[in-house]
Parts: sequence; structure tokens; C-alpha cells
Amino acid sequence: MSIEIRTLQLEDEEALKDICFVTSAWGRDGKEELRDLIALRWCLHYLRYERPHCHVAVDTKKEFAVVGYLLCAPSTKQYEIEYKEKTLPMIDAEISRLQPKPGLAQMKLKKDFLLSSKINLGAKVKKVIEEYPAHIHIDIYPSHHRRGIGRMLFAAHEEHLREIGCEGYHLTVGTSNENAVRFYQAMGMEDVAHIGGKLNFGIIFAKHV
Repeated sequence: MSIEIRTLQLEDEEALKDICFVTSAWGRDGKEELRDLIALRWCLHYLRYERPHCHVAVDTKKEFAVVGYLLCAPSTKQYEIEYKEKTLPMIDAEISRLQPKPGLAQMKLKKDFLLSSKINLGAKVKKVIEEYPAHIHIDIYPSHHRRGIGRMLFAAHEEHLREIGCEGYHLTVGTSNENAVRFYQAMGMEDVAHIGGKLNFGIIFAKHV
């Protein structure tokens, strides 16, 4: 196996941003102009403020290039406070820099990258956060799928949570992402809540460690 797992480092920023972009819906659509916005929304906060709790997979046959990551905030409550204070203003500024045309284009960017971060998910989700305080975000280059990298990242992540005394973690996945749903189930995670009301656009999976 040519894959090793290590803690996230500051110098991983470009690799982090690229994986985040490539594995996103916007990346698959080739929306290069959104690369920095996507990174701000989904990965750079962890790099800057949660680094000791995050792990990357490196390919030793490719000069130890980062090929995947598992980002974690051990306290979702604290993460939400700091994210709103430190990262949301940067997202807002980046949207302004992109100068989307007023109207639908501007509204959609704000909905996808800014407003979605402020949604109050209600008492059910708050209960999940109480029982499973950490949350994670995992992405791996498609070229490195089905090599056991996800399992390796999860193993390192769970060992770290046990070391710091964190009792459990959760994540949200779209109901249409069937491969991810099967993988999280295989990792021993349980379906503990659904979000989106009748639309049911997301499942919260969780696990005690």
C-alpha cells in the first residue's frame, strides 16, 4: 500500500483546495471561477483553525502528494461560532469580488455559499450535536477511490477523537449520494436524523467512539 495518513499541515493548502474543488459539483461542471469560494466554504476554516484534528492521505509513490482528507471540528458548537465570526465575512467578500450579476445569479451564489451556512436546523439536529459533538468532512480524489483510503482516514480520525476524549461525531450527506451512504454505513455510522422536511435532502449519520 502506497498510502500514509498524517495530520493536516499548513503547506497542504493548495492540495486541500484542489481536492475540495475537484470533488464538488461546481468542480465537476468546470466552474474554475468558484475555486476560492468553494475552498472558503468547505475546507479552509479547518486548515486555519482546526488543523490538529484533521488528517490527510498521502501517496508515497507520488512524492507524498495529498490525495484525500478528513476534516474535523471536535466541537461543532464552537466551530459554528468561529465560522460565523471569521469565515463567513470572507465568503461574503469573495462573492462581492466575483461580481455576480444582480438577480438570480447573485441570489444563487449567496444561497449556496452564504445563506446555507446560517440555516437553523432545529431541535432535532441540536440534539444530535449534543450527543455527537464533533463533525467531519471527507473527500478523496476520484483517481484514488476504492483503495481503502477512506477506511484509513476514519481509523486515524476515530483514534484521535478517543485520545482527546470526544465521545462521538456526525456528518451530513445528500440522500442521492448512494455510494457515500453505503460507505458511512460500512464504517458503522447510524442514520440518526433527516433534514429538509418533506424534501428530505440530507441524512445525518453519527457514531460514538
